[in-house]
Amino acid sequence: MNKPHWQPDALIHYPLIEHVHVAPQGDAVLYTTESPHLTDDASEFRQRVYCVNTQGDATPRPLTHGPSASTPKWSPDGTLIAFVRRLPDSPHTGIWLMPAAGGEPWPLVAENSQPDSPVPQHESIGQFEWRFDGKAIAFTSVPTDDERRRRTRQRDDVRQWQVDFDFAHLFVLEFAEEDSTPDRDRAVQCRQLTQGRVHVESFSWHPAGHTMAYIAQDTPFIESWRGSRLVMLSLNRENNGESQPVTVATIGVWKATLAYAPDGAWIACQQGIADNRWPYAGRMHIFPGTLPAANATSATAATAPRPLADVSDAQPGLIGWTPDSRHVLVLNDRGLGTEVLALPIDGSDPLTLVGGVEPCKFAHISASGHLALVRQNHHTINGVDLLHLPAPLVADTAISAPQRRATPAPPAYPTGPLPQVQELQWTTPDGFTIDGILYLPAEYDAARDGKLPLLLHVHGGPMGVFQRVYAGVPYYYTPAALCEQGIAVLRCNPRGSSGYGKEFRFANLLDWGGGDYRDLMQGVDTVLEMGIADANRLGVCGWSYGGYMSSWIITQTHRFAAASIGAPLTNAMSFPATADISSFVPDYYGGEAWEVFDFYRERSPIFHAHKVQTPAIMQHGGADPRVPLEQGLQYYYVLARNQVPVDLFIYPRQGHAIREPRLLADAIQRNITWFTGQLTAQHDAPAGDVQ
Repeated sequence: MNKPHWQPDALIHYPLIEHVHVAPQGDAVLYTTESPHLTDDASEFRQRVYCVNTQGDATPRPLTHGPSASTPKWSPDGTLIAFVRRLPDSPHTGIWLMPAAGGEPWPLVAENSQPDSPVPQHESIGQFEWRFDGKAIAFTSVPTDDERRRRTRQRDDVRQWQVDFDFAHLFVLEFAEEDSTPDRDRAVQCRQLTQGRVHVESFSWHPAGHTMAYIAQDTPFIESWRGSRLVMLSLNRENNGESQPVTVATIGVWKATLAYAPDGAWIACQQGIADNRWPYAGRMHIFPGTLPAANATSATAATAPRPLADVSDAQPGLIGWTPDSRHVLVLNDRGLGTEVLALPIDGSDPLTLVGGVEPCKFAHISASGHLALVRQNHHTINGVDLLHLPAPLVADTAISAPQRRATPAPPAYPTGPLPQVQELQWTTPDGFTIDGILYLPAEYDAARDGKLPLLLHVHGGPMGVFQRVYAGVPYYYTPAALCEQGIAVLRCNPRGSSGYGKEFRFANLLDWGGGDYRDLMQGVDTVLEMGIADANRLGVCGWSYGGYMSSWIITQTHRFAAASIGAPLTNAMSFPATADISSFVPDYYGGEAWEVFDFYRERSPIFHAHKVQTPAIMQHGGADPRVPLEQGLQYYYVLARNQVPVDLFIYPRQGHAIREPRLLADAIQRNITWFTGQLTAQHDAPAGDVQ
């Protein structure tokens, strides 16, 4: 047999694009790709900044080398580029600048930033944004001080649970006024804009620079999204440098972002509409951009927000505004792809700018109306697409298709052969239409090759979704690598998935392991009925909620010959007290364990694990806060005690995702080896459902 193309040590070189930013005049686009940095002493992914012209030569130019550089953004006049990178001789990141025309970058370090300086001290950078005039940059970071550093250094840093938080606050770096262009020799002043027990999640400058709008939470915990709120703050330094923030509205959206209109009249932000439950739904709203009167209370601080048109998935992802301030641009997942919509500020119907054929996760619109998108499909790696929006946008405006401007493809990354892909659908007995994606070996011919082993891959979430992503994207269960071993892979979007609207996403409330399980099994049966898959050689795998379903499925049926269970939620009773999303399971299960005890016991895989006969491997991050390791340990214990073949692999330092290249390659290889050994050999017919 020829040496496989899709080996893990090659897969980790996938050129993942994680950010895109268009120049103010639309003549160039910045983006980042990540690549593994591997030495005798290091294994890490590093990001690199590239620039590609939007006209003429489309050859990407690397702008940074060496240490990781992320989230590059043009200055408002297009002469400078800012990005985030680790500061010299520091464990924290800072903001760096470089000339857009080329040259060495330098870090922006506040004047007199010494331990005894009154200049605010801070840790690593979160979000950052240029001010409209290019003479200041605002950012979020966790403040620090000498006392905190001393206690950390002396190991005298006990913390009170649910009290001592690392609150992120707003800061602003202001350049000296003697020259319009900041450089490495110019003094930079830093001041902290927000104070106290509040966590700033995201923010936006008013175009005139005199006001800041931001999303505030009571704590940095993910749980606090329920009470997230839109706040406005004057930056005029009134009242001896102090200004009081004014709460405008409750937002109630996880990871909400916001953006001022170019004319400053409105602020766009998604607002929750689904009782603050975890499979949340939202609608884009616009809020008046003028700071409410000083004597207004938080309850009456602003005019009622204006809802914009609904989108099909009820989770609009904010891109930004059209240059004329008449439309808000959003991403909307629709089935296996993502569409770009323009929402008119009068609330009328959306305009579809880009159809939902290909998935898209990153987008940016420039002041000139140039829209950059990061898109991909089954057989094309992620790339930067560009579209120039006509002005004004009207219902019958003809929108040309986006043009591909950059497709990074490093020599270390394989290019094929790619699997055949078939998109499937089936209708459930209770009326849901389920999408599936079936990956088959590149040269497979059913008449010639007969039936294949089939691996069912369940996505995370459960609000995740499988879309038309590149078949060679490195993941624990990469379709290209498995198909190359002669294994077919089925990915399904059961009820509870995103991309199909609020009703579908909420359809597995009070029903984990019920309707979603039946949807998945119907998908397996659909492929079996096609005559492609061998019923005696079925496997199942998944990570997070996919790990839950994998661990659940093999408690309900003995049809599967092998399982790989990643970061699984296995004991719903213990999960809320140990995870960083304590309300997640109670939202889905309809109450706390002591309130609906029987349901928790019924739908927790751990209480059925003694029935398992399927051999399994398990994989889990050793420092996972989302699904703590104890969840995997409990399930492993039951299988091992019942002498079911099981191995558990713990990845040190890793959270809910494996983010070190060598460890990621190990996880991928273990799954390839496991399923190749378990599924490619002939097996006796497995038993049916668990009795």
